[in-house]
Amino acid sequence: MELILLFFNSFMVGFSGALMPGPLLAVGVSQTPLHGWRTGPVISVGHAVAEVAVVIVLSFGVAAITENALITKIIGVAGGAALILMGFSMGYDTLKKKVSYELEDNKKGSSRKLAGKGILATLSNPYWFVWWGTTGLAFLVKSMHFGVIGPVVFYFGHIMSDFVWYTAVSILIWKGKNIIMGAGLRTLLLLCAAFLLYLGTTFIYDGLTGSM
Repeated sequence: MELILLFFNSFMVGFSGALMPGPLLAVGVSQTPLHGWRTGPVISVGHAVAEVAVVIVLSFGVAAITENALITKIIGVAGGAALILMGFSMGYDTLKKKVSYELEDNKKGSSRKLAGKGILATLSNPYWFVWWGTTGLAFLVKSMHFGVIGPVVFYFGHIMSDFVWYTAVSILIWKGKNIIMGAGLRTLLLLCAAFLLYLGTTFIYDGLTGSM
């Protein structure tokens, strides 16, 4: 049951991040007219490759530091604070209608494969590194309580959100529909923001009480 909760939490946090426009979404929007609905799943594969490397590297480091209670507390508080800031930012931008999905990139004819574009888009996003250094690290600390299976469950929950969202985006574009920042999507973003605030508070509490 706890592993299912870990999967759900990692999926929701990953989904919250995937919803926000960034380099990977720009690649998906620009390449879908050229490659069809498969663009979303393929760039997600590239994104997944970049992320699995980070999870493996960080997991080895986490295994070494989980014995230090002070370090795990700091990681928990830092990760929780990052989630709360992310939640506030997402909620504020959504309410102020600052979130735009009208991304355009007219560069065509690239010989790079879509998966490679997914990797490059991921690595070009500075917030990706910040997220893994704070929230992602805190999640890994929690997941290590379940042994080797913990980081695996966390990873698949996290990456599944990207596959779901970017595939949906590519299908919508390929079918000739516009991605509109309407009431339904705003509501979804606000719910994700609220979830981030809740989870961030939980991380901080667990960090301070030594429950990480």
